[in-house]
Amino acid sequence: MDFEIHYTEEQQLFRAALRDWLEWHAPRNLNIPRDGRPLDPEAQEKLKEFRRKLGANGWLAPSWPREYGGGGLGPPLETVLREELRRLALPSVGDAPRWLSAMMVWGTPEQRLRYVPPALRGETISWQMFNEPDAGTDLASLRTQAVRDGSDWLITGEKSFITGRFDPDLLCTLAVTDPTRPPRLNLGIFMVDAHLPGITIRTQALLMGSERHVEMDNVRVPGNCLLGDPFAGWEIAQTILEGERGGFDSRLVDDGGTIKSVLQYLREQGQV
Repeated sequence: MDFEIHYTEEQQLFRAALRDWLEWHAPRNLNIPRDGRPLDPEAQEKLKEFRRKLGANGWLAPSWPREYGGGGLGPPLETVLREELRRLALPSVGDAPRWLSAMMVWGTPEQRLRYVPPALRGETISWQMFNEPDAGTDLASLRTQAVRDGSDWLITGEKSFITGRFDPDLLCTLAVTDPTRPPRLNLGIFMVDAHLPGITIRTQALLMGSERHVEMDNVRVPGNCLLGDPFAGWEIAQTILEGERGGFDSRLVDDGGTIKSVLQYLREQGQV
């Protein structure tokens, strides 16, 4: 039985052209902390510029439709692209793109065009903000609240256990939209601009890597940033979390890279 992987001529030609492109555009001389800490501003900007170049070709989401910023590639060429990018051994950007699939299902046409193309072009970095200090991953126990104020929402609360080596542009935020409703039927999801007034981001150093904590104090969010129905947050969150449980998303970076970097660090410290 032949277990060797065989590539078509089209795949081989694409790989050769892609390697030339990556040789020219891939960032070099990056200061990447071995312990997983957030990247310094210079390294962030170099990698963000590389992401934008990949996104301009549709290579951040190679199989997505071109009209949304994807590459429109079939599975054979997408396989080659993912193999070559993993070969670069670049760090994960700390992006949380799992909301993209939920946006395509639950978002309005206007929201899809507002949020999806910039993400797939590499122009935005997003964080997923579900967990909280006192609730952990028990989403039914969240305390962050979103209160209606005219056509806007005011969001107040704290989110924790966020791993991100890059600073964010968008915060995919789960919040209680009506505390009088039963748990799970009282949640909404908002796409929050990370640069709005009232948002404070702190970094907590760990033995390996770091965690980010986000405090929101009456952050005014426009009503058109609410994803889906004000009480559909639980269902939408399950769509997003599907990506963490084996579902498909648009990431090109293998999560195994984090494990490899930790093992390499421990080897250097003589721990393994």
